[in-house]
Amino acid sequence: MMACPFSAATQQVVREALAHRDLGMRPPHEPVPAALLATPAQPLFAALVRMRDDAGHGELKAAISAALASFSDNELCQATHRVAQQLAPDMLTAEQLTRFNYALPIGVLADMLGVAYQERTVLVDNVLDFVRCIAPGGSEQQMARGVIAAGKLHEWMQAADGPLFIRLCQRIGDRSVAIANAIGLFFQACEGTAGLLGQTLLLMQKQDVTVEYGLSSVLQETPPIHTTRRFALRDTRLDGEPLVAGQTVLIALKTEGESFAFGYGSHQCPGSAWAHLIALGGIRHLLALNMESKLLTHFRWRVSQNAHVPEFFTAEEQ
Repeated sequence: MMACPFSAATQQVVREALAHRDLGMRPPHEPVPAALLATPAQPLFAALVRMRDDAGHGELKAAISAALASFSDNELCQATHRVAQQLAPDMLTAEQLTRFNYALPIGVLADMLGVAYQERTVLVDNVLDFVRCIAPGGSEQQMARGVIAAGKLHEWMQAADGPLFIRLCQRIGDRSVAIANAIGLFFQACEGTAGLLGQTLLLMQKQDVTVEYGLSSVLQETPPIHTTRRFALRDTRLDGEPLVAGQTVLIALKTEGESFAFGYGSHQCPGSAWAHLIALGGIRHLLALNMESKLLTHFRWRVSQNAHVPEFFTAEEQ
């Protein structure tokens, strides 16, 4: 019988867990989820730096980080402004706002990666399906849709020719691995940046604060990705307590003493600067549109084990 999950919720234990050499991103007996085996999603998942703890992880992570860091803040701001204008020349409904929050980070990455413009509307839906497929707790139907989405994403990335994709290929040195991790950037940016946008808008509606303060406050107090998981790769100990191989560790990314909004240790998110600048540019775009505050009145939280993303909707008239 598998041991019960171990919960890490204090600053000290969370730091220990996120940097623990005996804790990995996947169970040792299942490096790729069984539902993805023999599907187009299997090689993509296996190549994601986010899901790897092998000897090549550090080099691959450094290559991706270097590719992202090679772009200036000004280049990112310009791309965000361009994509925001394309997505939302106006903002009339709550549903349009929800779509904008998900589509903006995906659209900026698509712009920089060189995904064909005509593919970008359906790209958002396929990224969301792929996220559901590889996140914990997905249903059988969601897994099936995610597998189909993985195939489409791979097809589009095969034809990508943007500056970010070129630099990923140059740094990584393997085009197939670069394609997988370009898709991985969509996965990592999607919910986290959408949650940062939505939560900051809600905070700014309640308090008269700057965009920069709002973003910082959300990241410190209610990080959009609020939990993560690790798995014991072998029998070990955490916080002095025994863990058995394969045991799950549930890690809170907000503790009383510190927020780990972008993780910590070898799997710390390499795109934190991108997320911040995209969210900053997105909210400034919405403010310039003089978006009506009533669009923020009704929202529900996205159904997710890890993400805290408000989804805005128009309430039915009674």
